Amino acid sequence: MRKACVDLNYQLKCASLCRGDLGGGKCMHFIQLSEDLSHITSTKEWGAALDECLGKAEELKYEVTRIRGQALANPKG
Repeated sequence: MRKACVDLNYQLKCASLCRGDLGGGKCMHFIQLSEDLSHITSTKEWGAALDECLGKAEELKYEVTRIRGQALANPKG
C-alpha cells in the first residue's frame, strides 16, 4: 500500500494529506480551518479535519504512516 502523511499546521490553521512517508510528495487533500490566523481553533475542529484527511487517504488507498501535529486534535487531559 502507498504511504501518506497528514500534517496539522497550527500556524497556517490548515490540515493536509500528502504523498510519501514524510509528506514530501504531492498534496492530495487540503483543508483550511480558518482564514483568520489569529482565530483559536478547537480540538474538535482539528479532530474533524484529521478524520476527513484519514477518510480521504482510505478512499485513495493510501496508508497514513505519520501524523504531524496530532496533539492539536487530542483533547487535553
